Amino acid sequence: MKIAALSISNFRGIREGFVKFGTHPVLVGSNNTGKTTLIEALALLIGRDRLTKELTEHDFFGSCPQPADRIKLVATITGFDGNDPDDHFDWFREGRAIPKWFDEATGTVHTVKTNAGWDLCCQIALQAYFDHDSLSVEVVRYFHDHDNPFDPFAEDAPVGIPGKLISQLGFYMVRASRTWDRVFSWGSELFRRTLNAAAAQPSAAILAERDRLRQPQQPIERDPHITQLIENVNAEIARCFPSAPGIQLRVTGTDSKSVMEAVSAHFAVAEGPSIPAARQGSGIVSMQGLMLLLELGRARVEAGEGFLLALEEPELHLPPSAQQQLVQRVQALSTQTFITTHSPLIAASANPTSVMVLRNDHGELASEPFQETPLQPQAQNWERRFFQHSRVDVLSALMQPTILIPEGKADFHLFRSILRPLMLTEGWSVTMPRAFGIEVGMVPTEDAKVVELYRAMSRIHRHVCCLVDGDHDGLRYIDSLLQEPSRPAAIIRWADGEMIEDVVGWILDADPDAILVALNELTNPAPQAISEIVNRLKDSKMDIVAYEAVADAIVSSPPCRVRAAELFGGLAAICVGGRSGRFASRDNGVWVFQP
Repeated sequence: MKIAALSISNFRGIREGFVKFGTHPVLVGSNNTGKTTLIEALALLIGRDRLTKELTEHDFFGSCPQPADRIKLVATITGFDGNDPDDHFDWFREGRAIPKWFDEATGTVHTVKTNAGWDLCCQIALQAYFDHDSLSVEVVRYFHDHDNPFDPFAEDAPVGIPGKLISQLGFYMVRASRTWDRVFSWGSELFRRTLNAAAAQPSAAILAERDRLRQPQQPIERDPHITQLIENVNAEIARCFPSAPGIQLRVTGTDSKSVMEAVSAHFAVAEGPSIPAARQGSGIVSMQGLMLLLELGRARVEAGEGFLLALEEPELHLPPSAQQQLVQRVQALSTQTFITTHSPLIAASANPTSVMVLRNDHGELASEPFQETPLQPQAQNWERRFFQHSRVDVLSALMQPTILIPEGKADFHLFRSILRPLMLTEGWSVTMPRAFGIEVGMVPTEDAKVVELYRAMSRIHRHVCCLVDGDHDGLRYIDSLLQEPSRPAAIIRWADGEMIEDVVGWILDADPDAILVALNELTNPAPQAISEIVNRLKDSKMDIVAYEAVADAIVSSPPCRVRAAELFGGLAAICVGGRSGRFASRDNGVWVFQP
């Protein structure tokens, strides 16, 4: 079984939202869009009681719930073998779920099956309200039968969800804020569950260790440095209580439970004693802990039970190669996974139709797949390059609050080459009104497909801006963008007749003497004027070595850094809806750079 869809109301930062899930969805988006909220909602709905913290007022949208306010979560469960309710008596019968039918294409649930392609489903719901008298949150989880207004606290108690069915689903969650150093111990619920699932309690080894600890070969109390102290204490006790037992020192309480509680994971090293997990690097400990969880999943799947795993930010503590391997292993061993990530590398390695881009507009949650359908064999070359070769850069941009689509791929690489070393320079951005690299994500535009990319990106991101040249082609792109049903959040162009290289020339012209010395090897013979450097950049598009040389020269010059800050800060301000002295608004609402 799996979760096909989730509707969510009045929970944390989401006023209303609906998300369809595939088998292995990867949730991406800028901060505070609701990725973690979705995972927590699933945990409330189908997780064990101890999987989530007790709810408070802050779990309601707005944090000040009134008596009539309700948190409402509804999950649609599909994946019932055979699609016949009679084959699933535990789920569909009097006092349990009502059979319904799920249209995967639209995400709609129907009460009567009129299409052979619809899947059998049931719905599990949760409602919560804040009791102003007891100052606590009351929660009820039940089978959801209809979408009419329903208050389970005002009516007869709805049909609850037996713990047996929740256990069948097998929902597990690995939070982003996790520590794994005690995961291989009996103090870990995960470890105990894995042992129980695999019927692997090592009772013989535990009992043998217990007996060894009871009669150690070298008891601590016989150490020469402590023997006299122990004997003196025993002698004094014997004078008062002749039958009193003597003191012995043991590593544990020497009962089975104490031995199990004392067990902790260690890691073997090439030479010397093994190292406790608590002293090991976070990466290997995280990987070992997750692998243990997957062993639990393997045992559940082999037993015919579900294993639904929600994994927050798997990139924590792990190198890129391990990230991808981990995600692939998680997906291979799970019935269904829900992964949230800020790593474009992880998102790019997933099926692009399963990457769900979240956006939250004042509490209204929307979710769209990165690609609605897989690329077809007849897809154009620019589509292949953009959605396949440049997928990491595109997904990275989608995680920012604003997207900027430049006219060409050279603009993307030249901007990035300049911005990267500048961001490593202390104090260069102090005068910037907005931080370009933090608030704006730029995508690599293929073959000047500005309009086509705007249509593609505006489907999955609510704040998309476009940047074009000040020449005839740039004006043509602007005309097309202005005719779109929903125009970009901002349309920006360079000054009349200029392009990105001319703007870089404007930055360099803040300190021409120093720049010409720094870039004396950029042209042959050495450049005698900034215009020669500009022409060199125009003649050699996508020359990354030249871009990096220019970027180093800008970073080394304080006057150039100031102009670069004006440019990037001004662009960021316009993109997020503000103003900048370096950009003027024309009658048609287009912002034009003012060098």
